[in-house]
Amino acid sequence: MTARITSFLVKIASRCNLDCDYCYVYHHADQSWRSMPKTMSPDTKMAFAERLGEYARGEGLRRAVVIFHGGEPLLAGVETITGFAKQLRIAVGPEVKLDFAMQTNGLLLTEEILLALEAADISVSLSLDGSKEDNDRHRTTRKGRSSFEKVMEAYRRLEAHPKIFAGVIAVIDARSDPEDLLAFFNDINPPKLDLLLPDAHHVRPPPGREAEPDIYKDWLLRAFDCWFDRYPHIPLRTFEALLDVAAGLPSATDAFGFGDVNLLSIETDGGYHDLDVLKIVGDGISDLHGSVRDTAISAAAASPVIERHRTLLTKGGLSESCLSCQVVDICGGGSVPHRFSVAGFNNPSVYCGELFALISHVQARLVQDLTAQEEDLSNRLSATFNLSEFERAETAGAAMAVLREDADQAYIERLRQVLAELDKAGPDAIAIAQQLVELDDDAFARLARRPGVVAWSHAFMAQTQGRHIHDVDGRPVLADIDYLKDVVGRDDPNTDNTWDIAQNDAWLRLPFGDQIIFERDNVAAAARQVVEEAFAIVQSWRPALADEMLSACRAVQFIRDPTADPEKIVSFSDDSVPGALFVSVMQGDEPIDPFDLADSLVHEHRHQKLYLLERFGPMASRFAPRVVSPWRADLRPPSGLLHAVFVFVELQRLWQHILAHGPARMKDRAAKQLRDTERNLQLGIATLRQCELTPLGVALTDVLEAASLQAPVAA
Repeated sequence: MTARITSFLVKIASRCNLDCDYCYVYHHADQSWRSMPKTMSPDTKMAFAERLGEYARGEGLRRAVVIFHGGEPLLAGVETITGFAKQLRIAVGPEVKLDFAMQTNGLLLTEEILLALEAADISVSLSLDGSKEDNDRHRTTRKGRSSFEKVMEAYRRLEAHPKIFAGVIAVIDARSDPEDLLAFFNDINPPKLDLLLPDAHHVRPPPGREAEPDIYKDWLLRAFDCWFDRYPHIPLRTFEALLDVAAGLPSATDAFGFGDVNLLSIETDGGYHDLDVLKIVGDGISDLHGSVRDTAISAAAASPVIERHRTLLTKGGLSESCLSCQVVDICGGGSVPHRFSVAGFNNPSVYCGELFALISHVQARLVQDLTAQEEDLSNRLSATFNLSEFERAETAGAAMAVLREDADQAYIERLRQVLAELDKAGPDAIAIAQQLVELDDDAFARLARRPGVVAWSHAFMAQTQGRHIHDVDGRPVLADIDYLKDVVGRDDPNTDNTWDIAQNDAWLRLPFGDQIIFERDNVAAAARQVVEEAFAIVQSWRPALADEMLSACRAVQFIRDPTADPEKIVSFSDDSVPGALFVSVMQGDEPIDPFDLADSLVHEHRHQKLYLLERFGPMASRFAPRVVSPWRADLRPPSGLLHAVFVFVELQRLWQHILAHGPARMKDRAAKQLRDTERNLQLGIATLRQCELTPLGVALTDVLEAASLQAPVAA
């Protein structure tokens, strides 16, 4: 299977109005910029637009990212950039959501330009290396003049446009004081901060390290400690990504962890290139030998250069010394360009020593920080709470009422806190606050427990404390008061025991960034019938379960995973939006089978049900090592495996019912599902028995093991 390209770095201009001495475009091995057109021509832009539309249709893309780059992209003119964005949106059509971003040095960033970029919905990242002293070591004009004041003017203008201000990118100079650098960024408070090591490899080592071998290692350790201890509220992607991969989560940067190629670069002449930073390695090494004028994007994605790069992002592409390293699963070998030597890429990163030291230090700090806090493994459940009754919908009424009441009261209290904060804000906020005050208690409670409002109010209160909530892509998500104004006007007392299906609720979608595609209105309208059929299957089988699902869950959203095969059925739940079920309703171009949708709805409801219980106490120690799950390829925390077992005990009952009473077309499928589920439940429960579970986790495992061995609940 060839690489699936979802990001396109477009060199709209090849020249720059600064002369940063570390720039990989102008001051490293590849000097092809000298022969490139200064800006991308109209014909090349048109050709790329046609190729992108062709690729989006052929691959079934629903979302993609276009990053305008250079050089300095604003040298092409803002009208050119916004016009190109419009051209690309037309080319891919309304079925594809194109997100646009731009990386700039800020020197040309006027208020008029920002207004145009905001109108075109193009986000902006700013290059800024720190204070005047730090920034002007490297980021100067060709005459060596300072860029700091102009960049800071751009920064202040960007602050007034938070919807498009994506953050700041800074390159590390190990001669700077990391504490002073972080203090500077703490003062200006960027929405996101990226700290990058200077681009280097084994032929061209990092500057200054030969004279001071530990200079980068010492800098990174000091910087991490300073951030971790004093400035953890700074959304610093480099360190956050390291913490993510140390915890077993996907990395948000190509500096750590394994992955796949999903980005293609397009030069001003229309030529296709691999990762742009590979230009530090050698002349022409990123060139895919094709252009938008003569080669399809799919062909570029299948090129040997891309395939080689993909291999380097797997364990099969690592050197022997990397494979024997104890932190390889976190490091992933480091950034590919940094591995280069005269013999190729079969080497550890040139920053191997620094990465090993930093990862080891981070792991030690995490253990130190966690063990310094006495872990509370108790729970708030009453001694009379019966887990066996809770597990089965037919007997769970009283238990679920207790759990739902506890959650609802927490959401109501948080909305009251929002109300208090609104009274301190401007006229618009005060007007919304007055609307909230005028709601009766039942309407206020209905509003507070809406899944989107729960997520929004959490983000709003974080903002009042100077923190930001970020989506899964690491971008800050702003809690706009207009959202609350909109949902206050939507209250309907007759929908308390029904689902909001495919509602265009921003806060059911914003937390998931670009990782998930939400179906368009035309698909959603057609799929509502399938939801009704799927829910009717559950109602006819077990009315008590159907009632429980309606009471615990309040919203259903229709999704697609842009990285998955279009035929794959996907679903998920997330406790940041409690009570929301996210399910796919299409397989390829056809609606999903109602029995498969019934499986997804029951599956995600069970996650939501267990989230309610987990509010009362943990199921496993935070220090418990990750374990193998029979349902997943990656290691899972014991609590995650317990979730899986809790879900599949119920799905086992569903597929037993389908095997006995479902249509003929589902018989073979049901039999296979049951064979797989029985085997996986046995393996999962046996693994849980070896985990560091809390007393609550052990008790629930006992209940689930007994349930997995019993006959179906109903015929």
